[in-house]
This record gives sequence, C-alpha cells and structure tokens, in this order.
Amino acid sequence: MKAGLIYEIESVKPHAPGHEYKVFWETMAQIELADRLGFDSVWTVEHHFLSEFSYCSAPEVFLACVSQRTKRIRIGHGVVVLPFNHPVRVAERIAVLDIMSNGRVEFGTGRATSMAEILGFGMQPQDTRPRWTEAVEMIPRMWREDPFSHRGQYWTVEPPVSVIPKPIQKPHPPMWVAATNPATFALAGERGLGVLCFTLGVALQDVAPRIALYREKIRDARPAGLTINNQVSMNIMGLIGDDAGETEELARDSILWYVRRGFEIVSTVAKATPSDQTYSYLSSAAKFDPDQITGDYYSFLKEDDLIAVGGPDQALRVARRYREIGADQVLFFMQYGRIPHERIMRSLELVGRQVLPEIQSWPTAGAITEIGAAPR
Repeated sequence: MKAGLIYEIESVKPHAPGHEYKVFWETMAQIELADRLGFDSVWTVEHHFLSEFSYCSAPEVFLACVSQRTKRIRIGHGVVVLPFNHPVRVAERIAVLDIMSNGRVEFGTGRATSMAEILGFGMQPQDTRPRWTEAVEMIPRMWREDPFSHRGQYWTVEPPVSVIPKPIQKPHPPMWVAATNPATFALAGERGLGVLCFTLGVALQDVAPRIALYREKIRDARPAGLTINNQVSMNIMGLIGDDAGETEELARDSILWYVRRGFEIVSTVAKATPSDQTYSYLSSAAKFDPDQITGDYYSFLKEDDLIAVGGPDQALRVARRYREIGADQVLFFMQYGRIPHERIMRSLELVGRQVLPEIQSWPTAGAITEIGAAPR
C-alpha cells in the first residue's frame, strides 16, 4: 500500500501580514520532511477564489518548486481542473514537470465544485463534465501523436502542431480523476483512470460499493490513454500527536471548520444546479446548515473512521479500514484550519516513523497496466 500527503494550502483568518508567504514555505518544509521520511507522494489541489480554504491557485508552479527541493517523493496534481485550462497548456506543463522531476508526476484531473470558480472562469456548471471528457482524451493523444490536431465541441487545434516536450514516463504519467459520486467512480473505471476519493463526510459503508463499482467497470475499460490505472486513493484527514487527548482537543475545531467551509462551498453548486444530473450527488449539500456541524458531527467522523486523530495507532487503524474496503493508497491531510506548523511537522514524524513502514508492507490489488503489457 502507498501513503502520501494532500494539501489545500489553507490560511484561516485572522490573517497576519505575510500569511500567504508563510503558509507556502511552511508547506514546502513539511513536504521536504515527508520526502526524507519516505512518504510515497504529495498532492496539491487546484482552487481559485476560495479565501481561507485554499491558496493553491497555481499548483503547477508550486509543484515545480517541490520537484527541485525533493529527491524521491512522487508529485501529484490532485487535481488539474481541466475545464479551466486549455488542454495543450496542460499537456505541456505536465510534460515539463515530469522532465524536471525526473519522472515523478501523477496526473490527477477534475472539473470544479464551486460556483465562484465556475462563474469566475465564465462557464456554466452543465459544461464542466463534457469539457473534462474532451480534455482528458485529448491530452494523452498529444503525448503520443506528433503532429497533433483536434476539432471538438470546446477546443480546436488546427492546423496540426507539435505539442512539446513529451513526458519522460512512458507511455505517459499515471492518470487519475477526482470522484465523490457513484457515476464518477463508474466513469473512472470505464476510462481506465485511477480514482482519487474525495468523500469526507460520506460513510464508509457508502464508499465501499462505489469502489466495488469502479473495480467492476475497469475490467472492461476503454482507456483514455495508453494505460489502465487500476488504483483507488483515499484521503485521511487527521492529526497525530504524542498526547492523544491533547491532540484531539487541538484538531477538533479545525476539522469542524474545514467541514463547514467545504459544505458551504459545494452547496453553492448544488443550489444553482438542481436539475443537473452530473451534480445531483450534491443535493444534500443544498440543505446545508452550518449549525449542524457540531461536536456530534465530529463524533460521527471519528466513529466511522473518516478521520484519524490521536496517537499513531489511530492512523494505522483508519488506514487498515480503508485498505479493507479497497484502497490502494492513503493520502494524509494534516494542514487545515488553525493547526500550527510545528504540530504538523511532529505529526509527519510520528506517521513517518511509526505508521508508514507497516502501511507500506500491506499488499493491495491495484496496478498500472500498459495496453498490451503486463501489470506493474
């Protein structure tokens, strides 16, 4: 099993002067430590206009810096929001990052879940899924076809051009898609993409059948690229400390803040798109009431193993539960709310030294298969 980190890059009010500078360089220090400790990967989101919740609006720039300050940790886009980015520019950026990282890129894709972002880029919610679909099929073609041309619903690349450079991973970096609702799990399987589960707040008993659906669909995949990435990644939000009780007291309010803000963000799409079936999974968010996100909700998250807070045994227990329902990779999410940098660094040390070795010894079913080649 693989274990990594995922970042929104958050900075919660009240903001001190230089808070943006501080959070980026603290995040870099955490990633450098994770590289030394043996974490398998680090992933960053792409978000725009979401004050406090995420300052990671240019992940391609930040990850390029990460590539030069680390040695072995794999570098993941979790995710590139394809509707907001021209596919040619995405293909170019991923290829350059793959070259400069010496072949460490993981290419995650997605489509946006906030109205601020969708409208801010001059789009409509109903166009995000077809834009993603067109782009995710164009990009791997650019890495294998030279010259490349395309005439589609949203993008046209004519006359034929050479999209350069090409990535050094062959046939191309592993491809993934962010998934919450069952339809996207099925789509990921059908297109041979790894699935990045963004399912915080969804009971594990409801996540398990989505993973099973993914495994069923990927058996007959028609891959978007030249590989079938049969892997499931799940996020573990939490904090690990030396004193379990004190760690829980520190983490509780920040976890509840993150959940409230997350529901608030996605509820904007749910309320604006009541008839859009591709966003129908957010219907419960349309009824969002921040007053419901209380200590009782925290207890639900902990009792259902949706978070890992306390000592290293908590991280191991939750990771084991995720493996049991089908995860091949877990991504620890520790930088959120008002958790101090020093406590995140200590959490990383504890997970790296006391949790990672056991997790990484567990076998999983996931594999990447090149079309016409054996699984690897």
